[in-house]
Amino acid sequence: MKFQICIACILCTLLVGIAAADAQTAAAQITVTGVSISPDMLMRGDTGTVAVTIANNGDESVAISRAKLYTGDLTVVNDLAYESVGTIGAGNTMQFTFTVKADVPDGIYYLSFYLDFRDAGSLRYSIPVTVESTEASVSILEAPESYTAGNKESITVTVGNPRDNTIKGVIATIEGPGIESTKNSAFIGDLAPGASAAVSFDVTTLAESEMTVTVAYRNGINDHTTTLAIPVTFGDDKLGAELVLNSIEFSGSSSYTLSGDITNAGLSDAKSIVVTVQSPAVATDPNGIYVIGALEPDDFSSFDLTFTTAGSSVPLLITYKDEDGNTFSETFTVSLRSTGTAASSGTDAAVSMPSGAPAGGPGRGVFGGFGSGLGQLPLMEIALVLLAGIVAVIGWRKGWITKAKAKISSIRAGKRD
Repeated sequence: MKFQICIACILCTLLVGIAAADAQTAAAQITVTGVSISPDMLMRGDTGTVAVTIANNGDESVAISRAKLYTGDLTVVNDLAYESVGTIGAGNTMQFTFTVKADVPDGIYYLSFYLDFRDAGSLRYSIPVTVESTEASVSILEAPESYTAGNKESITVTVGNPRDNTIKGVIATIEGPGIESTKNSAFIGDLAPGASAAVSFDVTTLAESEMTVTVAYRNGINDHTTTLAIPVTFGDDKLGAELVLNSIEFSGSSSYTLSGDITNAGLSDAKSIVVTVQSPAVATDPNGIYVIGALEPDDFSSFDLTFTTAGSSVPLLITYKDEDGNTFSETFTVSLRSTGTAASSGTDAAVSMPSGAPAGGPGRGVFGGFGSGLGQLPLMEIALVLLAGIVAVIGWRKGWITKAKAKISSIRAGKRD
């Protein structure tokens, strides 16, 4: 009897050993076939996912007790998600997805994936996770050096992605106290690594302040923002149009006719230029208002005005627009006396009248020392010189000069005889 019991124990031991060996062999056919990390690179504070895919390459099912992701740095949010797994059949795959939080400094961290088999040990696999916190960039591509209250200006910014992974859902917005914009946000979309996009905003500034451009984007499921502050200060536009008044002539006593030239000495076009007089002068027909139109830089145009005034000077109002439709105005005070210079204030400009011009008669003036234009050139003398030159050329081609020389020589010869 004892002999039979011993034989049975030996057989059981052999069977258990054979079964364990079979389980080890089956477990050895389990391999990790893929790892997916989203987003590809985490920023500090981001939450991401680590998905591990396994496959059973054997001919038998394998029982799995649990799956774990171990890390001494990052935080595994769903640490107990796979405490009980089950069996993976022959030729099948299975995926385990863990949620991790990167509450660590930038660097590369190695996570350990463990798969515990019910009958045969475990499987360990190392997974590197990169934490890199470089943000999206935003910079000014084009903006005015200074602003004018109530005028519309164009601002262009560049949004770039200096990261090694794609950022998604990029949106740029602009705002600030005293800032009005016809479009305060622009959707850019996804930006691949190293890519950039330019965005333009048309803004109207009502007060000196600071406007802020905010770029919002997602890294995986995590929201991030980058901001750029742009100071708003009022001043003269160095690249704008600059109108200069010169070559002034006038006649009359109480009812005047005044003419002159307007030159664009700026760096931009001046459009829809209109010239008229201001109070106390009163514009009269036929040229109470004179429309010049557009002037390119370094171009000029003449104008004529008719008006009445009892004063010794007249304020000329010149209005024009820039390419954005902003309206500008300048006032030039022209003296109607024979001598002296009219005073100016604010943006007004004084126009000097040369000494010796008869009272109530034609007068000339210049503004800002820019030059007096064609009105000051000796046109009559130039015309006489040109006429004499033309006559000389015609006489030479027709032989008149040769005939005249011969005639003179003949007369001189007759006198000697």
